[in-house]
Amino acid sequence: MKNISLILNIVLLLAVAYLYVDRFAASGADEKPAATEEAKDEPLRIVYLNIDSLHEKSETFQTKKAEIEKRQAEAEASLTSRAKAFEKEVIAFQQKYQSGTMTPKAAEDEQTRLARKEQSIMAERERLATDLMQETDDFNLAFTNKVKGYLDSLKTQMNYDYILVAGSGSPVLLANDSLDITKTVLEMLNKKN
Repeated sequence: MKNISLILNIVLLLAVAYLYVDRFAASGADEKPAATEEAKDEPLRIVYLNIDSLHEKSETFQTKKAEIEKRQAEAEASLTSRAKAFEKEVIAFQQKYQSGTMTPKAAEDEQTRLARKEQSIMAERERLATDLMQETDDFNLAFTNKVKGYLDSLKTQMNYDYILVAGSGSPVLLANDSLDITKTVLEMLNKKN
């Protein structure tokens, strides 16, 4: 009898343990699918920004682009003028040298001077190109950071999950026009100026 009572107590204990584990494991399992079902029912909020339109219609971007293009044109004009003057000096030197009116020492000194002048013009060309490129890169970085700030604000306000970039060089090939937030971002950019 004692053995039967012990066996029944063990069976009852195992049954209670099984029911306890089953009940708490089942309620935990029921809660998790409900949460994922809610997430599945709610669609992702994805919008995009057309970067080409943003650059084309942003007052700040167009003003800076015009400023850089003007500086580039001025630099090219200055370098072209210096190159033409240098070319005239080279031609004058060649004529003097060929006519025999220069001593070998004077010809050597003039060649050295002309070589330095040519190096100076080339160094100036490199410096101007580097300066303009650096200014362009700095502006693009600042502009991009400014746009990212507006996008971050919009993402929070409108509860967007993703904001994609469309335009030339973008992996977004096609998009629904109703998802385009470029106009909103442009209004924010142009209003702040």
